[in-house]
Amino acid sequence: MMLPMVRTLSLAVFLAASAASPQAPAANPEEAAILAVIDRFMLAISTNDSALMNDLRIEGGSTIVSRRDPAGGEAPLVTRRVFTPSTNSRPSTGKERYWDPVVHVRGGIAVVWTPYEYWADGKSSHCGIDVFDLMKDKGVWKIANAMWTVEPEACASLRPRDPSKIRPAG
Repeated sequence: MMLPMVRTLSLAVFLAASAASPQAPAANPEEAAILAVIDRFMLAISTNDSALMNDLRIEGGSTIVSRRDPAGGEAPLVTRRVFTPSTNSRPSTGKERYWDPVVHVRGGIAVVWTPYEYWADGKSSHCGIDVFDLMKDKGVWKIANAMWTVEPEACASLRPRDPSKIRPAG
């Protein structure tokens, strides 16, 4: 009955190797290109560059935000908006970073699921999960839809133990 021990040992070696490799490179060129779009999007948020945000998104896509009901209701409040360039024109002093992205790619579509933290005026505002749907538009990956949770109480559990995993760098 060596098989269970081999599986356990293999899992332990895999987990140790995964923990030891900070911000491992994407598994393939498509994943790297997709994460480069997400990195640029986060930089656009952090520099309040609405022109870059507009360039990275597909007009007509959606934005969905899920947050706790401040009135104490059971169901989360969900805000839905259709993306148009004018929806990106609000000034912001925010900064956003993410880590440990999970990327799924099939043909010309992709999904990125990742924890994130958002800062406003130099202070942590909240954490949550970002989900981006991307599609290839004329050979270039663009964000079709974006949705995220707003979870101020989740930062301690979501932040990475290894700060070198935080993207984009800087």
